[in-house]
Amino acid sequence: MNKHLDEDNDQLYQKMREGLDELDELFPSATPDTAFFQSIVSETTKRTKKRIRYELLAFWCVALVVLSMLYFIQSQALIIYFLVQGLSFLAFVLILAKRWVGNHDTTP
Repeated sequence: MNKHLDEDNDQLYQKMREGLDELDELFPSATPDTAFFQSIVSETTKRTKKRIRYELLAFWCVALVVLSMLYFIQSQALIIYFLVQGLSFLAFVLILAKRWVGNHDTTP
């Protein structure tokens, strides 16, 4: 019986192989040219570099605005400067505490 199953499997494999060969003949597949892939890589690289330049420029502009505001506040209104610094530190501590409690929560 085992030999009979092997013969059936061989016949089935042969029929599948013939069917796949016929499909390959009916629908040939062509490998794209390497220039096509190079153009895609080139376009993606250009877009990525442009986006990185934009993000760097935006970062510098925001940093310049923040630093100039802090300088102005420090030089003109020292109490407001210390208030902003204290609130920033307090917010940082609260965020860390919330994360620590969230990571160590043992309630089921």
